[in-house]
Amino acid sequence: MEQDNKLQQCNEYLESISEKEVKAYHIAKSHLGDSFQLEKSLGFLEWVKVKKIETAGPAAAVALK
Repeated sequence: MEQDNKLQQCNEYLESISEKEVKAYHIAKSHLGDSFQLEKSLGFLEWVKVKKIETAGPAAAVALK
């Protein structure tokens, strides 16, 4: 179940990034191969952080920063 959630998050992230970022993602995947993990990338982690702030509301946003 948690694996499905991570996969869904990764797909949502990839749909939300710019074309330039998608190209960078594909380059990183091709150069790093199996050692590349999208869910550990800085862009993905920042995206998750922003999503948490957006869903938590203004009071929680201050605590998460």
